[in-house]
Amino acid sequence: MAPKILVIDDDQVDCLHSKRLLTEIFGSKLRLDFATTWDEAVQAVAADCHDVYLVDYLLGPGTGLEVVEAAPPTDRHRVFILLTGQENRDVDLAATRVGVADFLIKTDLNAERLERSLRYANESMRQKRLLIEQKDKLRKAKSAVEKQVREQQRLTRELTQAKSQLTRTLSRAEMSEQRYRWLAQHDMLTQIPNRTLFGEQLRESLEQIRRTGKSLALLLLDLDRFKWVNDSLGHQAGDELLIQTAQRLVRSVRETDVVARIGGDEFAILATNIDQKQCAAVVAEKLITAMAHPFDILGHRFESSASIGVVLMTAEDRKDPKVAIQEVDSALYRAKAAGRGVFRFYDDVLDKEVQRALLIKRELPLAIAAGDLALAYQPKVNLTSGAVTGLEALVRWQHPVHGPISPGEFIPMAESTGQIIPLSSWIFDEALKTVGSWAGTALDGMPLALNLSAVQLKQENLVGDIQDRLRLSGLQPSILALEITETAALENLEIATEQLNKLRSLGISIAIDDFGTGYSSLALATSLPADCLKIDMSFVRGMLKTRADAAAVESTITLARSLGMSTVAEGVETAEQRLYLSKQNCDEAQGYFFAKPLPKDEILRWHEARKRNVLSVA
Repeated sequence: MAPKILVIDDDQVDCLHSKRLLTEIFGSKLRLDFATTWDEAVQAVAADCHDVYLVDYLLGPGTGLEVVEAAPPTDRHRVFILLTGQENRDVDLAATRVGVADFLIKTDLNAERLERSLRYANESMRQKRLLIEQKDKLRKAKSAVEKQVREQQRLTRELTQAKSQLTRTLSRAEMSEQRYRWLAQHDMLTQIPNRTLFGEQLRESLEQIRRTGKSLALLLLDLDRFKWVNDSLGHQAGDELLIQTAQRLVRSVRETDVVARIGGDEFAILATNIDQKQCAAVVAEKLITAMAHPFDILGHRFESSASIGVVLMTAEDRKDPKVAIQEVDSALYRAKAAGRGVFRFYDDVLDKEVQRALLIKRELPLAIAAGDLALAYQPKVNLTSGAVTGLEALVRWQHPVHGPISPGEFIPMAESTGQIIPLSSWIFDEALKTVGSWAGTALDGMPLALNLSAVQLKQENLVGDIQDRLRLSGLQPSILALEITETAALENLEIATEQLNKLRSLGISIAIDDFGTGYSSLALATSLPADCLKIDMSFVRGMLKTRADAAAVESTITLARSLGMSTVAEGVETAEQRLYLSKQNCDEAQGYFFAKPLPKDEILRWHEARKRNVLSVA
């Protein structure tokens, strides 16, 4: 039977996210309750009728840790898991002290990590429960022995036997306590130190190099294809890969070095007595070489690789553990961006760029949940009649602290982290809601273009999801146009073709965006089911200056006409560009010459004013 679970979280979006993950883990057997306020949480915990508690760290007037501390003693087997928006070592340590079984970061949370956390936390708490029961038995045994000693002082032989029995029992209790301490400091799957123990060892090592004057290298290793193993071969194969990885890493370093598993597929290594940067590089190369050898995973031969970030620390640096972890995480980010099977040292010059990328990675899910994003709408104009023929919805992010963040920064990050799915869902819902609000206005029935990412194209439920959203909005499929880039289509051309055919059969039109920037433009145009080719703005910008760009524009228009498709030129900024495109028989254009992307209310006013001007001229 699935455990009875209580989610304590005052954020509705996070509650729904937790519910989706738990449903994915337990299916129809899920027994789930929610407490969304401080009072509900305290009452629910006091009622003591749940097996597992997923507790948000920030909760109304207090914290999730205070809820855990307030939990009354019980004989039930229960597990507390703390959820928080970002990693915080102090919170992690405090959670351990009050009896929290695990500490999970919401932005990294998925069904796999949550299921593993539940499994490991349950086992850890079961071991703790056994220890408590054994200690209770010891106390009772000791009490009985002491009573027997007082009552039967003359029975020397029996007293001696009782003392002997007590000694043996206490020995077993000490062994059990040592075992529990070991479990609290080690990863149960790989049997190597966990994040808690590694943090203590890192702090001690930093204090030691200040005393001795020696240097220390901190390395952070991430498996490059771990998610693929989990998704393709299953969680058992993923666990086996982690076990074998830990074994290889331990064999590849010295006995004085430390290897720990600090996250799902992240391992940290402390290499002691490192004299110079080259020595740290040798260690990193050795680890990368060890990880490059094929793995035998449940009968499957599998080739993997690892990315490694490296920080060299000297006595003069006087870094604290938190700073060291931040720097090595930054180095790892650079290594992963450089490709598979490479390592990178921390570079404080490049760190601003990396930290901004990490900021975007961390803040984007919060921005989606908090509604900090907005849509702007740019019109498409018929080059013959001058009429507005459609709008393209473009997402904008105004960060409350860092100001506007370019889509060129956060869209690629969303695609690489999987946040593109919730981001795209928000864009679809917001855009369709806006179109519905235009009923009875000058924009009533105006076609709307939205972008599809490569990640979305691979989703099996893409077509059904879009159908459901259209049905809920009350809009017809014909009002919607979806745009894909050549790069997105090429990631899996067969799947892309199948998905786009299904969408077109609903009445949704398809456009190939940024056409001509890829390596297989002609092949894509003839094989993909599309209604429109969008000429990339780089060609439009240069078509009046270079013959090559002009030829690209002209050939795209000719190709589209021969295939029965329309054309849209992007990035039109001058009257000369518009005139040239019109002479080449380009159908439509968009760009700042006509209008920049505008919020929904402003685009409506712009269109109404444009219609009035047209009528007054007529």
